[in-house]
Amino acid sequence: MNSQFDDFNWDIYKDGYTGDHKLVANTDIKGSNPQNKCFSREPYAQKLFDIYNGENSQVVKKDLVKGDCVKINDIYNIQEDSIDIEIAGGLTITIDLKREKRFIQIFGSSNVEEFIGQLSKDYIKKMLEENLMAYVIESSPTIKVSLWQGYLMGIREEFMDQIHNPSKAYVCKVKEANKGGFFVEVQGIDAFMPGSLAAPNKINDFQSFVGKEIIVMVEDFLKDMNSFIVSHKRYIAHILPQELAKLDLMKKYIGRVTGASKYGIFIEFGDIFTGLLHVSKMTEETRKLFKAWHFKPGDEIEFYVGEVTKDHRVILTEEDPQEKLEKIQKFIFESQDKVVESEIAAVMKFGIIVNVGDITGLIPLKEFKKHRIFINNFVVKDRIRVVFDEYRDDKIVFKLPERD
Repeated sequence: MNSQFDDFNWDIYKDGYTGDHKLVANTDIKGSNPQNKCFSREPYAQKLFDIYNGENSQVVKKDLVKGDCVKINDIYNIQEDSIDIEIAGGLTITIDLKREKRFIQIFGSSNVEEFIGQLSKDYIKKMLEENLMAYVIESSPTIKVSLWQGYLMGIREEFMDQIHNPSKAYVCKVKEANKGGFFVEVQGIDAFMPGSLAAPNKINDFQSFVGKEIIVMVEDFLKDMNSFIVSHKRYIAHILPQELAKLDLMKKYIGRVTGASKYGIFIEFGDIFTGLLHVSKMTEETRKLFKAWHFKPGDEIEFYVGEVTKDHRVILTEEDPQEKLEKIQKFIFESQDKVVESEIAAVMKFGIIVNVGDITGLIPLKEFKKHRIFINNFVVKDRIRVVFDEYRDDKIVFKLPERD
């Protein structure tokens, strides 16, 4: 049975475009000046863009010269070690694949035979969707082009666009390390990744990164160095919201300690997450080790994700979530409508966090305003009477008792 969506053009939903009114550049539409962007996704977008810029993407100059870069429209006539390409304007050029080793490797093949073997119609279509370019290396007496150099020019243009319109992530190979960071290769282009942008936390052993593959996004381009700057941290920031939503509050995780403060220890897990295990969320045994400065960077520790805040901070806990839920349910049942004594754990802008035994809850700021009480009058360890109000978003909310 044919779907009613068979003829729908799903390809327009790319580069972060969702169909709404937010302007997202259409990277399929090309011009000679990379500063000019097209935001239309209509079938006639390229034609109108050409008219606006006084160009014609389907016409190639009659007299190509060394340094010209033209779009490849088709790949055909596949032989044992050569292919024919058609560039814009209909000109056909035979490519000796034995001279295109780097180009073949970037598409995942180790040799010409392997590359030829995968050139199905679908694979060629996929390659052409990458907006392949041919770079003219010789124009007389015959035209000779380089697929590899054309590919590099196309990637450089793409990287320039990604600096201001980040939407794509790339795998980089770390080639060399120095005190400031790493020399890497991304999509065939040499780039630099500063140490401060290479990992979510401080790096202690730079040499351990050499040879690794790391996912990055393009951060900047330094004209003086003629080099792109790439960042693993930018990639983490880009994917963090959706990855945080996948964290399971009922699952036990294993992570590594990255540092400590007087409030607790910081733990890295799942490659991109860093959370704080506060001293109040530790077991008695862990708390004793923490106070004895036992934990050091690299130490493994098990924990649960207790909470992910609105500003994407990850709060960790060693308390079993099922036991915590049962304890909260018992507290709510026994404390309903009762005035109980609590101890202030923290005074925040949004209210006061209190402990009733081993139960933690929040008295919102609006409660103090309602009773005309200044929140700044309170300090940690003060005692305050509260009444259970509600259990919302996995948090206990208290209110202040009514005055007689």
